Amino acid sequence: MKIFGDDGNDYPSLEIGGDTRGPADQYVQRQVQSWALLPLFFAILLPWIWVYFAFTYDLPKTLPFLALAVTHAGLALIWLGRRTSRRSLTWTGISCYPLAIALCLLLRNVL
Repeated sequence: MKIFGDDGNDYPSLEIGGDTRGPADQYVQRQVQSWALLPLFFAILLPWIWVYFAFTYDLPKTLPFLALAVTHAGLALIWLGRRTSRRSLTWTGISCYPLAIALCLLLRNVL
């Protein structure tokens, strides 16, 4: 008595992504991965460049360090949220980037 057919190869593929992903799915996956790297650029590179220019051109240093702290905190929240699969924590981390921009724009006139 055969349940799965004549040759026994009717089992689904157990590979992650297996044979079910077509070229369109692979393209979407590459796009998602490239957009996932965008916070790294904003959280790491831009604030450090701003700190560098603050020291090079003798500008006030409070705003660059504030932006550095807020964006790195956001990056940590994104990492923790993705690691623990908590979407609200990830979105809180993402919202740190506009918060850093808003704080710097508001405090620029005060300081």
